[in-house]
Amino acid sequence: MFGQSDPTDDYRPFGYLGRIPLYVTTLLVIGYVAVMVVIALSKAGNEPDFSALLLYDSEEVRLHYQLWRFFTYPLVNGPSIWFAVEMYLLYSFGREVERFIGRASFGMLYVSLVVLGPCLMTAAGAWRYGVLAGSQTVNFAVFIAFCTIYPNVEIFFTFKAKWIAAVFLGIVSLQLLAGHEIVELLVFWATCLAAFLFIKYLRGHLQFSLRTYFRERRSRRNIRSVPRPPALPPKKPVAPRDEVIESIDPLLDKIARHGIGSLTAREREKLEQARAELLKKPLS
Repeated sequence: MFGQSDPTDDYRPFGYLGRIPLYVTTLLVIGYVAVMVVIALSKAGNEPDFSALLLYDSEEVRLHYQLWRFFTYPLVNGPSIWFAVEMYLLYSFGREVERFIGRASFGMLYVSLVVLGPCLMTAAGAWRYGVLAGSQTVNFAVFIAFCTIYPNVEIFFTFKAKWIAAVFLGIVSLQLLAGHEIVELLVFWATCLAAFLFIKYLRGHLQFSLRTYFRERRSRRNIRSVPRPPALPPKKPVAPRDEVIESIDPLLDKIARHGIGSLTAREREKLEQARAELLKKPLS
């Protein structure tokens, strides 16, 4: 009907550039690369370095109210092999996160991750000067969001995503501690934690009510002591059938929230493979 939109459109690309689907993630990668090229060419031509106007500077924000720096600092990147790897990882993992939560929620997540670091550094700027430039922390937090959705997906030489995230968290934390960059360490951990909690909230794992909390505490005080029940028999080992069901839990969660039309072609293929695997095994 006129004036109404299909809710599944939020999980589809804006359009196509040739055969490349255009998601929010795709536009982010294009924007990052375009600004990087402009900055590199301006430095090569001995032009004024306008990147200094884009990076976050706590003094410029507090004294001159240059609030655009809250949003432009991730654009300040130099040409390097690590920048190319970062853009590839953003395109690969960010696209999967966007497909799972929808473009509106992904846009909200990305903007929140961008402004969180400057907000913390502005608060800390009262006792320490701080500068923030580059997109590494924000884009790594997008990878944390991917690992929160698909913690057991095997990537990078068949290592599970959750263990790779833990290793990188530890390495970066040690680097910042060795450099005595305490505020930067706080920003790094806060950004990653925000991505983790955002995904948990969308999946309904952080629903909390103070009224429910106090009601439960009151009911505990009124419960009489009862004898301890007999010990339960040891749990049976997890059957392969349970492992198959557990592997498709994120897909079933997505179908429950947004319908089967929100699944991508690869997710549909994975769901069909799991269905075929379950049909092979007798019910236990």
